[in-house]
Amino acid sequence: MSTQLSKWFVPLVGFVIGILMAAAMLGHQATVPQAVVAFAIVAAYALALRFLQSRSDVASLLSGLPRDERWESINLHALSLAAQLLAVLLVTAFLVTQFGGLDSTPYAWLGAAFAAAYLGGLVWYRRQS
Repeated sequence: MSTQLSKWFVPLVGFVIGILMAAAMLGHQATVPQAVVAFAIVAAYALALRFLQSRSDVASLLSGLPRDERWESINLHALSLAAQLLAVLLVTAFLVTQFGGLDSTPYAWLGAAFAAAYLGGLVWYRRQS
Protein backbone atom coordinates (compact mmCIF):
# COMPACT_ATOMS: atom_id res chain seq x y z
CA MET A 1 0.00 0.00 0.00
CA SER A 2 2.71 2.52 0.95
CA THR A 3 4.69 1.62 -2.19
CA GLN A 4 1.67 2.33 -4.35
CA LEU A 5 1.07 5.60 -2.53
CA SER A 6 4.71 6.63 -2.92
CA LYS A 7 4.62 5.81 -6.64
CA TRP A 8 1.70 8.19 -7.09
CA PHE A 9 2.97 10.91 -4.75
CA VAL A 10 4.95 12.85 -7.39
CA PRO A 11 2.11 12.79 -9.94
CA LEU A 12 -0.32 13.93 -7.26
CA VAL A 13 1.94 16.82 -6.28
CA GLY A 14 2.42 17.61 -9.98
CA PHE A 15 -1.33 17.84 -10.52
CA VAL A 16 -1.72 20.12 -7.50
CA ILE A 17 1.09 22.37 -8.73
CA GLY A 18 -0.44 22.39 -12.21
CA ILE A 19 -3.81 23.44 -10.81
CA LEU A 20 -2.19 26.18 -8.73
CA MET A 21 -0.24 27.43 -11.76
CA ALA A 22 -3.37 27.51 -13.89
CA ALA A 23 -5.29 29.35 -11.15
CA ALA A 24 -2.47 31.87 -10.73
CA MET A 25 -2.36 32.47 -14.47
CA LEU A 26 -6.12 32.98 -14.62
CA GLY A 27 -5.79 35.42 -11.74
CA HIS A 28 -3.31 37.45 -13.77
CA GLN A 29 -5.33 37.93 -16.93
CA ALA A 30 -4.24 34.79 -18.79
CA THR A 31 -6.69 33.10 -21.09
CA VAL A 32 -8.24 29.74 -20.29
CA PRO A 33 -6.24 27.98 -23.06
CA GLN A 34 -3.00 29.41 -21.63
CA ALA A 35 -3.91 28.10 -18.17
CA VAL A 36 -4.83 24.70 -19.62
CA VAL A 37 -1.47 24.49 -21.41
CA ALA A 38 0.38 25.36 -18.19
CA PHE A 39 -1.51 22.65 -16.32
CA ALA A 40 -1.00 20.14 -19.14
CA ILE A 41 2.78 20.66 -19.19
CA VAL A 42 3.16 20.03 -15.46
CA ALA A 43 0.69 17.13 -15.47
CA ALA A 44 2.38 15.49 -18.47
CA TYR A 45 5.77 15.72 -16.78
CA ALA A 46 4.40 14.19 -13.56
CA LEU A 47 2.64 11.38 -15.41
CA ALA A 48 5.70 10.69 -17.57
CA LEU A 49 7.77 10.24 -14.43
CA ARG A 50 5.19 7.85 -13.00
CA PHE A 51 4.95 5.71 -16.11
CA LEU A 52 8.72 5.64 -16.68
CA GLN A 53 9.63 4.79 -13.06
CA SER A 54 9.87 1.07 -13.70
CA ARG A 55 11.79 1.48 -16.98
CA SER A 56 14.20 4.31 -16.25
CA ASP A 57 16.63 4.75 -13.40
CA VAL A 58 16.59 8.52 -13.92
CA ALA A 59 12.78 8.72 -13.85
CA SER A 60 12.76 6.58 -10.73
CA LEU A 61 15.29 8.89 -9.11
CA LEU A 62 13.37 12.03 -10.12
CA SER A 63 10.28 10.46 -8.57
CA GLY A 64 12.08 10.11 -5.25
CA LEU A 65 12.38 6.34 -5.51
CA PRO A 66 16.04 5.54 -6.28
CA ARG A 67 16.56 1.90 -7.22
CA ASP A 68 19.58 1.20 -5.03
CA GLU A 69 22.46 2.71 -3.04
CA ARG A 70 24.37 3.56 -6.20
CA TRP A 71 21.54 5.75 -7.47
CA GLU A 72 21.14 7.30 -4.01
CA SER A 73 24.83 8.23 -4.13
CA ILE A 74 24.45 9.65 -7.65
CA ASN A 75 21.47 11.66 -6.42
CA LEU A 76 23.45 13.07 -3.46
CA HIS A 77 26.31 14.10 -5.73
CA ALA A 78 23.94 15.74 -8.22
CA LEU A 79 22.09 17.58 -5.43
CA SER A 80 25.39 18.77 -4.01
CA LEU A 81 26.49 20.09 -7.40
CA ALA A 82 23.14 21.81 -7.94
CA ALA A 83 23.26 23.42 -4.49
CA GLN A 84 26.79 24.68 -5.02
CA LEU A 85 25.89 26.12 -8.41
CA LEU A 86 22.75 27.73 -6.99
CA ALA A 87 24.77 29.34 -4.20
CA VAL A 88 27.24 30.79 -6.71
CA LEU A 89 24.42 32.04 -8.96
CA LEU A 90 22.63 33.71 -6.03
CA VAL A 91 25.77 35.51 -4.91
CA THR A 92 26.54 36.52 -8.52
CA ALA A 93 23.00 37.82 -9.10
CA PHE A 94 23.16 39.71 -5.80
CA LEU A 95 26.45 41.37 -6.72
CA VAL A 96 25.40 42.20 -10.28
CA THR A 97 22.22 43.88 -9.07
CA GLN A 98 24.11 45.69 -6.30
CA PHE A 99 26.72 47.07 -8.70
CA GLY A 100 24.02 47.87 -11.25
CA GLY A 101 22.13 49.97 -8.70
CA LEU A 102 19.09 47.69 -8.81
CA ASP A 103 17.17 46.08 -5.95
CA SER A 104 19.10 43.03 -4.76
CA THR A 105 16.68 42.25 -1.92
CA PRO A 106 15.09 39.20 -3.63
CA TYR A 107 18.51 37.60 -4.09
CA ALA A 108 19.45 38.42 -0.50
CA TRP A 109 16.28 36.72 0.79
CA LEU A 110 16.79 33.69 -1.46
CA GLY A 111 20.40 33.43 -0.33
CA ALA A 112 19.36 33.71 3.31
CA ALA A 113 16.71 31.01 2.84
CA PHE A 114 19.26 28.78 1.10
CA ALA A 115 21.80 29.29 3.91
CA ALA A 116 19.18 28.70 6.62
CA ALA A 117 18.00 25.50 4.93
CA TYR A 118 21.58 24.26 4.56
CA LEU A 119 22.60 25.09 8.13
CA GLY A 120 19.32 23.75 9.47
CA GLY A 121 19.90 20.54 7.54
CA LEU A 122 23.38 20.21 8.99
CA VAL A 123 22.05 20.57 12.53
CA TRP A 124 19.09 18.24 11.90
CA TYR A 125 21.05 15.42 10.27
CA ARG A 126 23.90 15.74 12.75
CA ARG A 127 21.45 15.19 15.60
CA GLN A 128 19.90 12.24 13.76
CA SER A 129 23.25 10.46 13.30
